[in-house]
Amino acid sequence: MTSYDCLHVEDLTAGYGGPPVIQDVCLGVDKGQIAVVAGPNGAGKSTLVKTIVGHLRCTGGQVRVGGEDVTNHSPERIARGRVGYVPQNQDVFGTMSVVENLEIGGYLLKKREVAGRIEEVLGLFPALAAMRHRTVGRLSGGERKMVAIGRVLMLRPAVLVLDEPTAGLSVALTVDLFEKYLPELAATGVGILLVEQKATEALRNADWGYILVSGQVHVSESAATILSRPDLGEVFLGGSASLSADADLTN
Repeated sequence: MTSYDCLHVEDLTAGYGGPPVIQDVCLGVDKGQIAVVAGPNGAGKSTLVKTIVGHLRCTGGQVRVGGEDVTNHSPERIARGRVGYVPQNQDVFGTMSVVENLEIGGYLLKKREVAGRIEEVLGLFPALAAMRHRTVGRLSGGERKMVAIGRVLMLRPAVLVLDEPTAGLSVALTVDLFEKYLPELAATGVGILLVEQKATEALRNADWGYILVSGQVHVSESAATILSRPDLGEVFLGGSASLSADADLTN
């Protein structure tokens, strides 16, 4: 398997006490690369993410970040190892301001570093800078998602793991996330692993794609190659169903 300089997952196997939900999964992300994990419901995408970020122990395989083995480390230790994780839900503190959320995200930084890092993060999301003292619960869904990503970026992660970040977002905000914010983050050198239901939209703006089926990587190809496959419906759905370019590939 190719060695990845950001996130390297090799032969990862995990489950919940019974038969493995994911088995022998291999994938990776390089610096500045956006990689998408897609597949049908029940394929094991959430289990994969939870195992990578330390919320679920694996029973086999290895997770490495920047060459360091972080397999089965605690979530906090993995965060220290420069993995940023933005879950689908419960990703912000709604009763706190934008700045207070970012301050919490910088909890592992030295106190004197926090203010400067907040300004760096707000520089990535200029729209949030004008809302820095606004209560996050009063923000739109897209603005809250930017706060969630910004909070994780406080620790300067080498790799950012996003679990279905467009859930609940409008079409316009989804486009902004895929076409503007994530590419701009990747351009700073951050590797991005994106688990997403809107798979075709995500792949259009990604470098690489992994299709997970029944807990295993069914396809590992460039995003452009996946989108150009004549058997795209079969690849995602396990059958011969036709698929429009804008379809949700996980349903």
